[in-house]
Amino acid sequence: AWTNTIFRANDYFPGTAFRVYQFRIFLEMMKENNIFWQGFGLNASYKKIEEKGIYYHLYLGDATNNNQGYQTKNFHNQYVQNFAELGVFGFLILITMLFINLKNALKNKNFIHISFAILMISLFLTETFLWRQRGVVFFTMMYCLMNANSQKSES
Repeated sequence: AWTNTIFRANDYFPGTAFRVYQFRIFLEMMKENNIFWQGFGLNASYKKIEEKGIYYHLYLGDATNNNQGYQTKNFHNQYVQNFAELGVFGFLILITMLFINLKNALKNKNFIHISFAILMISLFLTETFLWRQRGVVFFTMMYCLMNANSQKSES
């Protein structure tokens, strides 16, 4: 997935290989487009992912069986998705939030808060959790609850 110059439509991607391919096309997009500072914009990377899927001859789906192809999938990595769509500033905001969350959790020695912080850091490696409504609601609610609790602990 990292070095193939072309794929066949029947090439199967297990989870890790697919994420390696997605990271590869993200790096290609960074080289081809000037997205470092501002990104493509919200949900605008989907069109670029689709173009790359067509270019590399990935499995594009089967309308008769209602199967979607690989070109319809997002980056499956919150960090890459943020960088591609929001640029370096959106990426840095996310990293800063996660760092502050982990720092507060370790400072307060709260097991649940530490678990939440580590869970979010690792989950964002394999899913675009914040690109779904339930992910945004869960993360925002838990982030605010955990960090508001850490503010009370300091007082």
